[in-house]
Amino acid sequence: MALDKKKTPCGTLYGVGVGPGDPGLLTLKALEALSAAGVIAVPSSGNAGGATHMALSIISPVVSINQKEILRLVFPMTHDGKEIEKARSEAGDKVIERLKNGLDVAFITLGDPMLYSTFSPVAAIVKKRFKDAAIRVIPGVNSFSAAAALACLPIAEHDERIAVLPASYDMESVKEALRSFDTVILMKVNKVFGELVGVLEEKGFSAVFASRVGFSDELILTDIKDVKAASPGYFSLIIAKKRHNDAK
Repeated sequence: MALDKKKTPCGTLYGVGVGPGDPGLLTLKALEALSAAGVIAVPSSGNAGGATHMALSIISPVVSINQKEILRLVFPMTHDGKEIEKARSEAGDKVIERLKNGLDVAFITLGDPMLYSTFSPVAAIVKKRFKDAAIRVIPGVNSFSAAAALACLPIAEHDERIAVLPASYDMESVKEALRSFDTVILMKVNKVFGELVGVLEEKGFSAVFASRVGFSDELILTDIKDVKAASPGYFSLIIAKKRHNDAK
């Protein structure tokens, strides 16, 4: 169970998935890395609360963070490529500075570090600029797996195919996925929610709606009629499954 750590004078960068919200879903390896690290790096949009507050709220009941440096790495919510690259570069340099000082850095992400997270591009920068750095990834429970568990909904059975994509960027891609896959997991649904639910009904899909999975105000809806009346926030998703008997 011990963490695999290179014997080098510099610190180790850990990408730690903290799951969707429930501290009980943290893995033993995640707890070990968080407890051992001197620095907890937390991605932030720059606004108060949000993902930064959520990620810290997940680990704070089970990890003592008072004696650790909380390193907030700001990633602005923008589609401007230059601004994104600048934020990633600055984040990488801040992490490298701690690693060179011999500090282990645990970069926490909601869900899993390798799925739609800010960890992977920062890790790539660290690997490129500081070749002696050790990088370890500790997977976490992603939000749609937790949502499927709460709804007792199989994501895929037998030879069914699945797709995972953000709904807010391209509705045509969503429609193509619905034509090609049996289960479509749609992230970031809040901005296109009304249109999206209409498309699901048109294409003959059932839908499970989930919001803030793992938190005290989590919401799971399994009837598309109820889903239509939902008020989605940023941390909302839909698991859409094709009705094979009447799929259109």
